[in-house]
Amino acid sequence: MAQGLAARIYTIIPENNRLERIWLLAKTDFKIQYSSSALGVIWAFVYPLMRILIYYVVFSFVFAKDIPNYGFYIFSGIMIWMYFQEATKGGLKVIRSKRYLLENIRFNKLDVYYSSILTNLIGFLVNISVFLAMMIITGLPITWKLIYYPIFIINLMMLCLGISLILSTINVYLKDISQLWELVLLLMFWINPIFFAKQKIFNMFPALLYANPLAGIIINSRDVIMYGKDPDWFLVGYNYVLAGSILAIGVWSFNKFFHKAIEKI
Repeated sequence: MAQGLAARIYTIIPENNRLERIWLLAKTDFKIQYSSSALGVIWAFVYPLMRILIYYVVFSFVFAKDIPNYGFYIFSGIMIWMYFQEATKGGLKVIRSKRYLLENIRFNKLDVYYSSILTNLIGFLVNISVFLAMMIITGLPITWKLIYYPIFIINLMMLCLGISLILSTINVYLKDISQLWELVLLLMFWINPIFFAKQKIFNMFPALLYANPLAGIIINSRDVIMYGKDPDWFLVGYNYVLAGSILAIGVWSFNKFFHKAIEKI
């Protein structure tokens, strides 16, 4: 069913309207994720709702920590982490999984990557909506500082796009890169302030705050959405420079090796 849906959509991809093309590809991939289930895209709302309820109950009452609203604290970091993980793991496979599109349809090949990033953004926005709804229900304040949140979403998308371009090119030549990336993700999960306060690790290893491209995004996004604080603008600037540098390397590697990579598959 999923393959049939993809095949039908791919035959009507517009070649001239770029934004429509990217959106159509992203929407198709999002639908395919849930096409084999009876409830379809409703699961996109059920999963984050159940996840945040579990975190709220377990970590607010059963395993309560010194961190106030610990369940929300965790989920605010998990949202960022899940987007990063899913976007990069999906982007890693683009050249192999979207080979038909890349070879046979005339358009900017980067659009396939843009659509992959956008597909995961749809799920991310669902998570944020559920998160904010739960904050309102439980009486946590939402301040005007929330308007800063898109800054971190854009930063995260740039980072994921750059890493996806690099990994997907390497994946053609080194098939084990997906397993290696899983190990990197495992390490990154535990050196990011998702379950613990940032001071616990960054006071001991301050360099990790700048070596880790996700840490600043998680810290700043949590500060504005949960605590109504201004972001650390120096850290914002640093993270944008870092993500921009990774994206530039990704675009360069894609342009240089794409045609050779397609021939090698």
